[in-house]
Amino acid sequence: MVVVEIRAPVYDEESGQVEWRLRALVKADGAQLEITGDTTVLGDKHFSVVDIQTSARLSRSDDPEVWARNLPHAYRAGDLVARVVIDTNPPDVPVEPEAPRDLPIVPAPPPAADRTGAVRSA
Repeated sequence: MVVVEIRAPVYDEESGQVEWRLRALVKADGAQLEITGDTTVLGDKHFSVVDIQTSARLSRSDDPEVWARNLPHAYRAGDLVARVVIDTNPPDVPVEPEAPRDLPIVPAPPPAADRTGAVRSA
């Protein structure tokens, strides 16, 4: 059985942080496939992924468990992120480490210069 969460980052202006909102949940158990939430994030039923073990293209009807297991490799742009949360039969290939969840730190701007070009001290 494989359970995959598909989440989208949403900036919360009130807290000033990015929150990861669940868009869809994919559960594959053998030939059974259950998708809940916003199914449009998975495209149509012919949406295929590349199997990282065989390099073959798979649609959800070919092998639902392998298809679901490879969803994180199909969503890498950042607007949607897929993550395997349960996998009872993980592949024998190394798994990439999870991306950091912290926002990058933006450095302070350099000190301003006056009209003569001299840098003013703070």
